[in-house]
Amino acid sequence: MLFSAVQRWKPGASVSTHLLVAALLWSFIGIYLLVRGIMLYGAGSFWLPVVALAVGALKAQWLLARSARKNIKRILAMKENSCLGAVYSLKMWGLVLLMMLAGRALRSAGVPEQWVALAYLAVGFALFLASRLFWQQWRPGAPPAGNRAGKS
Repeated sequence: MLFSAVQRWKPGASVSTHLLVAALLWSFIGIYLLVRGIMLYGAGSFWLPVVALAVGALKAQWLLARSARKNIKRILAMKENSCLGAVYSLKMWGLVLLMMLAGRALRSAGVPEQWVALAYLAVGFALFLASRLFWQQWRPGAPPAGNRAGKS
């Protein structure tokens, strides 16, 4: 009885919707962190933000791209109408929580705003760049995505 109630009320979504939600989340959070980083940084050396963006690009290429590909592969293997919360694995949701707590800890620890801004720039740029992998897999109205999981 409980199982049928959960099944009836779960927010089910297609594989395509899961890919779209993942792409939107990575893109919007990346843009949000980039904007926050720019606003926090203020006046200062031009080169430090450039270095932060370069670090973000490296992080996107070497860390987040791997996570995105694993997540895409997992989403493509899902059944249609899977719970929308399954857009990320439990491990990924834990990482999201950890990143949010790390951002809060940085701001609370008295770290100068310019350094927090550089961290936001690096992480935001990495998320935004890596979101392209989800966008490449998402196709509105496309047939089930079972064989689109190529490496990008």
